[in-house]
Amino acid sequence: MRTWTGPEPRPRPGRRRGRRRSVLLTAVVLAALALTSEPSLAAAATSSAATASSAAISASAERAEPTPAASTSAASGAHSASAGSGAGTTPDADPTSDPAPSSDRAAEAAKAADAARPLCDAPAEGRFSCFAMRRGRPAGDAARKAGATPDGYGPADLRSAYDLPGDGGAGQTIAVVAAFDAPAAEADLAVYRAQYGLPPCTTANGCFRKVDQRGGTDYPEPDPGWAGEVALDLDMVSAIAPRANLLLVVADSNYPDDLGTAVDQAVALGARFVNNSYGTAQEYPDQGTLDVHYNHPGVAVVAASGDLGYGVSYPAASQYVTAVGGTSLVRDQGTARGWSEKVWNSTWKSADGNDRWGAPGSGCSRYAAKPAFQADTGCAGRTVADVAAVADPVTGVAVYNSYSDTGWAVYGGTSAASPIITGVYALAGTPVADSDANSYPYAATGALYDVTEGDDASCPAGLCGFGTAPDCQPAYLCVAGQGYDGPTGLGTPKGVAAFRGGPHGTISGMVTDAATRKPLSGVLVQYGEHSATTGADGGYRLALPVGTYQATISAYGYQQLTLAGVTLADGAALTKDAALQPLPAQTVSGVVTDGGGQGWPLYAKVTVEGVPGAPVYTDPATGRYSLRLPKDVTYTLTVTANYPGYLPATRKVALGSRPATADVAVPVDTAKANAPGYTLSYHGGGLQDFDGRTAPSGWTVKDNIGNGGWEFDDPLGRSNQTGGGGGFAIVDDFHHGWSEVDTELISPSFDLSAEKSPVAEFDTHFPPVQRLNVPDADMDVSFDGGANWYTLWRSPPSLVGPEHVTVSLAPFAGKKDVRIRFHYAGSLGNIWEIDRVAVGTRTFGPAQGGLVVGRVTDANTGAGLTGATVSAPGAAAVTSVAAPEDPALGDGLYWLFSPRTGTRRVTADKAAFHYPALAANVKVAGRGVTRADFPLRAGRLAVSPAGLSASVPWGGERKVTFTVRNTGTAPATLALGERPGPDAAATGAPLNRIKVTREQIMPEIAGGYGAKAGPAVPGAVTATGGGTAWQDVADLPVPAGGSVAGTHDGKLYTGLGRTPEQTTNFSSHFVSYDPKTGRWTTLPSPVYRRADAAGAFIDGRFYLTSGRNAMGGTVEATEVFDPATATWRTLAPNPAPFGGSGVAALDGRLYVVGGCRMADGGMETCDNRDVMVYDPATDRWSKAASYPYGVARLSCGGIGGKLYCAGGSTRMGTTVKGYAYDPAANAWSPIADLPLDLAASAYAVGDGRLLVSTGYSMGIGAVTNEGYAYDPAADAWTALPNATTTAAYAVGAPGFYLVGGTDLATGAPSAVVRRLPGYDRPYADVPWLSARAGATRLEPGHTTKVTVELAAGRRVTSPGTAYTAAVTVGGDVPYPLVTVPVELRVTPPK
Repeated sequence: MRTWTGPEPRPRPGRRRGRRRSVLLTAVVLAALALTSEPSLAAAATSSAATASSAAISASAERAEPTPAASTSAASGAHSASAGSGAGTTPDADPTSDPAPSSDRAAEAAKAADAARPLCDAPAEGRFSCFAMRRGRPAGDAARKAGATPDGYGPADLRSAYDLPGDGGAGQTIAVVAAFDAPAAEADLAVYRAQYGLPPCTTANGCFRKVDQRGGTDYPEPDPGWAGEVALDLDMVSAIAPRANLLLVVADSNYPDDLGTAVDQAVALGARFVNNSYGTAQEYPDQGTLDVHYNHPGVAVVAASGDLGYGVSYPAASQYVTAVGGTSLVRDQGTARGWSEKVWNSTWKSADGNDRWGAPGSGCSRYAAKPAFQADTGCAGRTVADVAAVADPVTGVAVYNSYSDTGWAVYGGTSAASPIITGVYALAGTPVADSDANSYPYAATGALYDVTEGDDASCPAGLCGFGTAPDCQPAYLCVAGQGYDGPTGLGTPKGVAAFRGGPHGTISGMVTDAATRKPLSGVLVQYGEHSATTGADGGYRLALPVGTYQATISAYGYQQLTLAGVTLADGAALTKDAALQPLPAQTVSGVVTDGGGQGWPLYAKVTVEGVPGAPVYTDPATGRYSLRLPKDVTYTLTVTANYPGYLPATRKVALGSRPATADVAVPVDTAKANAPGYTLSYHGGGLQDFDGRTAPSGWTVKDNIGNGGWEFDDPLGRSNQTGGGGGFAIVDDFHHGWSEVDTELISPSFDLSAEKSPVAEFDTHFPPVQRLNVPDADMDVSFDGGANWYTLWRSPPSLVGPEHVTVSLAPFAGKKDVRIRFHYAGSLGNIWEIDRVAVGTRTFGPAQGGLVVGRVTDANTGAGLTGATVSAPGAAAVTSVAAPEDPALGDGLYWLFSPRTGTRRVTADKAAFHYPALAANVKVAGRGVTRADFPLRAGRLAVSPAGLSASVPWGGERKVTFTVRNTGTAPATLALGERPGPDAAATGAPLNRIKVTREQIMPEIAGGYGAKAGPAVPGAVTATGGGTAWQDVADLPVPAGGSVAGTHDGKLYTGLGRTPEQTTNFSSHFVSYDPKTGRWTTLPSPVYRRADAAGAFIDGRFYLTSGRNAMGGTVEATEVFDPATATWRTLAPNPAPFGGSGVAALDGRLYVVGGCRMADGGMETCDNRDVMVYDPATDRWSKAASYPYGVARLSCGGIGGKLYCAGGSTRMGTTVKGYAYDPAANAWSPIADLPLDLAASAYAVGDGRLLVSTGYSMGIGAVTNEGYAYDPAADAWTALPNATTTAAYAVGAPGFYLVGGTDLATGAPSAVVRRLPGYDRPYADVPWLSARAGATRLEPGHTTKVTVELAAGRRVTSPGTAYTAAVTVGGDVPYPLVTVPVELRVTPPK
């Protein structure tokens, strides 16, 4: 599971500065062209933007905020079509295959041979990138002749420059960690080592080993850039430590958690030297969560500092790694050493003739703590780097890479320096156990060459984000000088002495409470500058240099203990236990109340400044709290209400020898004005939201030039970002074709004749996203019926919501006819959102009534229930919520304000999840709090015995039984099912394959995301006759591609997606089809338009989430449709929305797997691995274990308690791979491969199998009508009948329906609907098993017998064979299905 997210995946372009904006704007224009152009045109256009973006990245125009790259490798051979594409070279590429070298790839590599470039794209946000640089061959240079010495420094040069032995490393294992597979790594390494006379290092002789991040051989798909990085790393560690064993660990992706896992795996496999030639382009506040992967005491973990100049990268910033900077290394006969070095800072010409620049990273970390061994005073945090080695590609090293290069080349970057230093560590010997290897150079600075010239923060004018002279404070962070500096750290190796641990010993012990003798966790143990924290068992362990120490042992609430004169000898292992005396303590208690006028008790969190540990919480009904603190100290208490609408409150408490009382009244937030029990009014006017789809009564919209105006149905699905809720008013310039728009939203008349201090308030969102100019966005006022308008407020160029604006209307106080208007005038891709407009004299105060609080729980288990509805007559209904931080309370908390006091009927229910309503009479106290808990009853089913097994003679029958008991507190209706079942036989249509290139069918290859469905293929025949399996269904009322679909109660529901008449918009249609009448019915539309969304039925409701808007952005909104009431409701937004995800319902939850999004610059990326899970019972999203590789447009289904996914499109093409997810283990495991690599297919679950039909295959280069069914019981795929329509982007639904998609004959969405009968049940019929219950309705405590008949029929069984199946027991209960395994052993007839 991902441990680090970094920033938002799509930062606002308005945050960018300098050259980046022009690149982005170009990409925006080209993205717009993609919406109205064929994909091939879009691809060509966006390629130009990608080139411009790449140039900006290479020039490092903005060190702090690089443009996120859509893929990990720059164009390098045929493995990368353009920035962001990651196109494969083999038509049948899949994530785990090793594509064979091809003449095409060799030709492309030769074409790029003269290009000086980074091997990998600039690090995308939330990803790592490699730091390898390739030096271009000067114009006119011939390729290397056979037998000639390769250009670049070889092993002998490096050993000479750094005074290293020539045959070291024996007995050591060096690990190289990289992302993605490098198929030619071992073969290329053999060429390099043979060239320089190094001993062979192969799998056969045990010297070389390659594993995936799990230690196995399930390698990810290859990547050309990272393959070049692997070649560089392996060659450099071989050059320095030729006798060492080499371990290559390839991570599944360049996500931080995958590479971190690979580091852990390297250490687990015995490596004591781990090289990491990768990192980010900037720091992130949560990067420290990854430190666990790089914190391996006794292991030299080494990381490159980066190639983008002054600025800090991670993991180089981690206090647990050796951060390696870079130098330019040249021969210098004028020195005794024979070599000289300065900070790498160089420029070169690329193949396109443009200048490029590079330099090592350095600086002061904003987030990483300073290690004890660093003594520089100009940085409070971790300083980068520690040491350095050659990195300048102009003075670079020889590398052999045949996979993504022409063979011999000259590489550089700190990716060269890092493995050199890793190799030097290996020469120095195994690090001391439990010691910090990165501290070694700081204890032996004399054993390093001090680099005193150069900087990494200057370049020729306009070539990088820095000036022509370095400018950093203090200067040593970016300028070399005597002693420590940022670009080169302490210097470069002078032999191995600086990388060898000195004499060490260990001190360990236990820390306990002297009074209770219980172990104490979290205790700080310090021996000089070295420290450790005790674990849960109270233990600690430190590896320290020899010497005499004074130790301090301290913990909050205890007296500090000092141990003086602790002497540690070399190799000694001392035990130093400690018992801490508790400090005298006293009690602080009090009551937390509302401070806005109601005065009632509040449920709140109380924290104490400077006091570690969890906070305490008040009782929701009484507001009381109590805590014990060491006495004779003055404390600051901070109280934060757990209800909305309050501000924090603080209180100082001087605690002496007696208990102290600290009551706190918490003030209400009058600006937000949403505290329960308060009313907000606007005298003389009112408050207007925009929850309808049209202008509210009295409000008017003017379109002054006829190009469109204010709208209320969010046509492009942007969602309400003002801070309000529900609907809103929006001007969406893009929706109007980027035309010039001049529009007004005008209010009705307000009578302010009696008002003295009226105001106008509104929530707004006016972002700079996708903007090519700054429009006018004004709020104006008129008091003469609109004849004249006065501008009182004008939006700044960027006002990103949620934002609340208050404007004084004092000049219009006393006026009788006052109107306001929101006037927008602009063009070229702007939006403005408005919501909750209020006019009048603002009054906020307490209302009459009382507060009812309590918990809603499961009467059977006592567990809190979130998502339950609590209501009372005259009161606004509320929903129970989680209280995860308060262990004393638990989930299911609710608070309900009742404007009526006295005895009221309060009801709690969660009927949609089989908890019937429970009502109680509650005496509501005015301006007080009344507690009322609601234990909701439900049926609960248990079986006995847990499984059945019987022997039956072949051809015979036998009956066995099990008992079902309702152990719950409410009646339950019993429903039995069977699993699994056999394959269905059917006759399909003739095979139909329509040739289409991946560039035509996949938006990320076409260069961007647009509303057009797909390519038009001249002469394509999409409808095929023949076959009896598939049945025609009435055409869709509106053709659609990329829609959603599901079935419920025998009806098909479908909608959204692309439609032919909408070139810059998506459909909001939602319809149902009744097979009994053969008719379609139009249903209410969801709030948000979208395509490629994820949707499925769960417990009779259709859940819809994610997808794309027509601008290419993702839609985070989640909605649910209830067929019983024909209404939509908005739910918790998806925190990680994508389009084209796989979707499935499993055990009452919605799973959304993988998908695509648009990166900055308009490039489409479809290598997402996230698996998001929505639980309707709690209205919460969570993240499951990541999919094994980045994928989109895959087929998924929930069967028998597991999630099965297969196929889809990856960075390298479409794939046949499939995986099963087990929620109990939170892990994925491989399943049988699809017979054909299919993506963008229609899929559903039927008869216990995953059904997949139609879609695109890169392996055959065509869209096909083929289909397959996966049987989990057999772990096998079988062919389905060929469909009578050939489509991509069709959507499937249980039944098995195939709906819409792309009509390849026209390139437009299709209206075709087909059905393959016989797949109406989620579970199959087991031919040798039948089950029936004696009763289907069970009262609490009642039982019924279920009779299972086992028939060893001669047609369906064979003698001497054992068969397994299961009977599922469920019903109208809120718990998972109970499964009863059944085994039939067929014996030979007597």
